[in-house]
Amino acid sequence: MMKKIFFIILLSIVLIFQTSCIKQNQQTQHENEIDQTDNTVEQQPPEPSYEEKIISSMAMDEKIGQLVIIGFAEDTPKETLINAIKKDKVGGFILFRRNYSNFKSLYDLVSQLKELNKNNSLPLFIAVDEEGGTVSRIPKEGITMPDAKIFGTINDLALTEKSGSIIGKQLYSAGINMNFAPVLDILSRDDNTLLKRRSYGKDVDRVSAHGISFIKGLTEEGIIPVPKHFPGHGHTKVDSHVGLPVINIDRSIMAQRELVPFRNAIDKGMDAIMVGHLAYPQIDPSGKPATRSKVFLTDILRKELGFKGIAISDEIEMIGFANGEDSIEDAVIESFNAGIDVFVIGHTAEIQERVLKALKDGVSTGLITEERINESLIRIVQIKRKYNLSDEMNVDFETACELFTNEEYRSFVEDIKRR
Repeated sequence: MMKKIFFIILLSIVLIFQTSCIKQNQQTQHENEIDQTDNTVEQQPPEPSYEEKIISSMAMDEKIGQLVIIGFAEDTPKETLINAIKKDKVGGFILFRRNYSNFKSLYDLVSQLKELNKNNSLPLFIAVDEEGGTVSRIPKEGITMPDAKIFGTINDLALTEKSGSIIGKQLYSAGINMNFAPVLDILSRDDNTLLKRRSYGKDVDRVSAHGISFIKGLTEEGIIPVPKHFPGHGHTKVDSHVGLPVINIDRSIMAQRELVPFRNAIDKGMDAIMVGHLAYPQIDPSGKPATRSKVFLTDILRKELGFKGIAISDEIEMIGFANGEDSIEDAVIESFNAGIDVFVIGHTAEIQERVLKALKDGVSTGLITEERINESLIRIVQIKRKYNLSDEMNVDFETACELFTNEEYRSFVEDIKRR
């Protein structure tokens, strides 16, 4: 009897042990299946970003078109503009007073450009140089702000911000969305006639503070500010329109003076910066202008200062860009690979055609990679999206006229002149 009881107990223990093992094996198998499922999910590629979706739908010619902002002569036929938009698919236009005679003709011109672009993947940048004072594109019916020098002398940041806001309102009313301003150069030489009135002055902190105030005024009105001329055009008497300024200062001086306003603007989230044709041989011994220098465009602007927006060249028809030594084609390839995202070509159709061809040939010959092009495209798409750019006019013409001509603007300027 005892043997029988012992056998039954032993059998029960074995059965319990086997059942436990089976359950444990099933649990382990289930956990492995979950792990495999999790691993499968983790290994799936991430959903493409908005920018990546747009870029993947674009042909190479369309991508390359986005890398230029062009200007045109006053007698340019409409067919030429159609070709630039529908064939070359340019990223934007820079307008000058030669392109319009009054506010109505400016409004109509911008309307026309936007209408022609409506079937393209991305809206246009419509840009001007509107610093106020000696560099102004405001039509004759409008109010031109005084020079930056005056605001720097008064030294009231609220006034400078309001000047940017008034300029922003006028540009917005005309459908313009980008302004190549303000000047962030430190006027460290009295013989710098190019910037004598365009700079906020000699004091680093004052230039920085007023530049940021002007930028704030523009952005509040939906305008993309493009401060200039990185890394600093102040310590030279040479005009980069007619030659290559060579600035012989060391890295320490540049960091404490020239770069301060740009660094502060970048820290505030600056979306675009204009790079000047300026050589600093003690910093980049190659003697190349900053627009063609990896030292300035990649090492300093991107890595050291942390700039994530679009780097826009100053007008590349200026002598300082190719400096009479290199072809415009070679200079553009070098500049793009060094880090420029967008080229401004404001005047000559032949130069515009050569630049677009150079970029296309650069891709086909392997001098430019598609990866590098997409890098610039991501920045361009992000900014066009951030500012909600559109190929529709911002407001109807009647509302635009009210925004553009306002007695408040005139009173503001008269008050500044009395100070």
